[in-house]
Amino acid sequence: MKYLFKFYLLLSVIGLIFTMRLFYIQIYTDKYILNAYNTSIKKEIIIPDRGFIFDRNKKLLVFNKPIYELIVIPILLEKNFNVKEFCNLVGIEKSTFFKNLEKARSYSKYLPSIFIPLIPKEKFASIQEKLYKYKGFDWTKRSIRDYKVESSINVLGYTGEVTKKDIKRESNYYQIGDFIGWTGVEKYYEKILRGKKGIKYWLRDRNGVIIDSYNHQKNNIKAVSGSDIYLTIDWDLQKYVEKLMIHKKGAVVAIDPNNGEILSLVSSPVSDPNLFVGKNRSKEFKKLIKDVDKPLLDRATQAKYSPASTFKLLVGLSGLHMGVINDKTHFSCHNGFRYGKKRIRCKSRIHGIPIDIKTAIAVSCNNYFAQVYKRIIEKYPKNLTKSVNEWSDIVKSFGFGKNFSNDLTSKEKGIIPTGDYYNKKYGEKKWNAMTIISNSIGQGEINVTPIQLANLSCIMANKGFFYTPHIVRSIDKNLTSFYKKAKYTKVKNNKYFNSIINGMEKVFLIGTGRSFKYPSIRMAGKTGTSQNFIYFNKKMISLPDHSIFILFAPVEHPKIAISVVIENGGFGSNIAGPLASLVAEQYINHNINRKNLEEKIVKSDLQKIYNSIARIKKLKNSYGKNSFNKKKEKLY
Repeated sequence: MKYLFKFYLLLSVIGLIFTMRLFYIQIYTDKYILNAYNTSIKKEIIIPDRGFIFDRNKKLLVFNKPIYELIVIPILLEKNFNVKEFCNLVGIEKSTFFKNLEKARSYSKYLPSIFIPLIPKEKFASIQEKLYKYKGFDWTKRSIRDYKVESSINVLGYTGEVTKKDIKRESNYYQIGDFIGWTGVEKYYEKILRGKKGIKYWLRDRNGVIIDSYNHQKNNIKAVSGSDIYLTIDWDLQKYVEKLMIHKKGAVVAIDPNNGEILSLVSSPVSDPNLFVGKNRSKEFKKLIKDVDKPLLDRATQAKYSPASTFKLLVGLSGLHMGVINDKTHFSCHNGFRYGKKRIRCKSRIHGIPIDIKTAIAVSCNNYFAQVYKRIIEKYPKNLTKSVNEWSDIVKSFGFGKNFSNDLTSKEKGIIPTGDYYNKKYGEKKWNAMTIISNSIGQGEINVTPIQLANLSCIMANKGFFYTPHIVRSIDKNLTSFYKKAKYTKVKNNKYFNSIINGMEKVFLIGTGRSFKYPSIRMAGKTGTSQNFIYFNKKMISLPDHSIFILFAPVEHPKIAISVVIENGGFGSNIAGPLASLVAEQYINHNINRKNLEEKIVKSDLQKIYNSIARIKKLKNSYGKNSFNKKKEKLY
């Protein structure tokens, strides 16, 4: 009995040892973890074709081209792996081999990851036939973006490799080496463009060579290509605007006021999305980031500018809506608006004559709108904060001071101050209308984006409402009104808008836009000359003004609303106004009759001014105040 007990005890111990060993082997040993990889079945992930991108007229802008990539499962590499022979085959240095292998190991020893990306078909053919010799390596086929255009990166965006955050966020879809939309349409519509991955199973022989499909393809999952997207952009108009913007910094936005579809969204200088395709994309990105001209900044939606005199339209509308003026209110201008020892000068050329709001818009009278704004702020004499807040709410209902909830990935709110803002800045009851009078002419703390100005033009065309500006018209040819609901401003009286629009028409008849009037199309517009400064040693240094213009046309049945901002372009009537009128003429007539004006705008080259400003900013950053003050830069 005693011996029998010892026998069973020994048997139990041996069984326990075997059980523990089996547990260790299965759970902790690489060999058995990788059992799935050591079978004769290859699992191939099929990357679907990314959806194409077209313009509104079905012109192809973005498509795909096939490439091959080597993938590696680090743990499967044998100890006697011939690194030198492998590097000669694929055409890389040993240092690159170990660098890429370490990157793959840091991702996962057991999961496949990209080892060499973007291999052309011609080169891959010679690699593929010998790849079976190198255990742990395999290949996959995918497509990368091919842009048929060389601009509009702010619209189209570009794709790049997924980050760890992307993988963590969607680990069930992305893996290292995958591509994802980084900006623009490519980013916002990523899930629509990317499609759905598929899986193919293959049988391999003992050398790893594929010999047949597995189980008659019954286990395969078909990849689903991404959906095609049709933009609201008119590519012919986009290219025409880019032509006009050569050697100029700034933005042009054109919108159809009838539905909010963005017809053109140009940010200058332009960037080529093809720079972000291929092995040098990282190098190109760093180069563009350091470029002083900031070509990757979407000036149409991200850059903030003082709206200058274009903002007078809102000051006038606010005054009418708040009841502090009416369309018969007149003010006489005496070379500007005086307050204390200061003066806002006026260059309207109509001095000493009482003028109404229509004429004031046409000639851009600073005094008129300063008087209106003073009345707005003093509507509640004992509560200026309430007056400013009421005015601010009206302005914000026009889309300023907040982001549009649309399909543009780059956005900026801009600034529309409130009474509470000034209480915080100056202290309660320590400010008055004169303190903030510069708001009356679109300067001061007010900042807006070009797309917000274009939307203002849409609201004027529609007499009080707008459709959210958006960039995609349809998906897979199914016309979808994503943003069909009209948004109404707080100003709803058509009579007020009629007065403002009449003044905007007079801009071309007797006002600041008469030099570039186009007789065949009734246009309504407004010039703006935005003062521009840099600060150094607590002093303001004046730079050339920004040229601004907004427009809609034809007045009787508006088809297009436009905003133009030309950095350091001078008066609004210098470049921005003529440029906007040419864009309207091109879109409505599909032709330009004013060839001389077109040539003048195309040849307007501001690069020398930009170079001078860049030198000034460099000096500002590099030198002390004495060195900077002694150094003089000629801007013109």
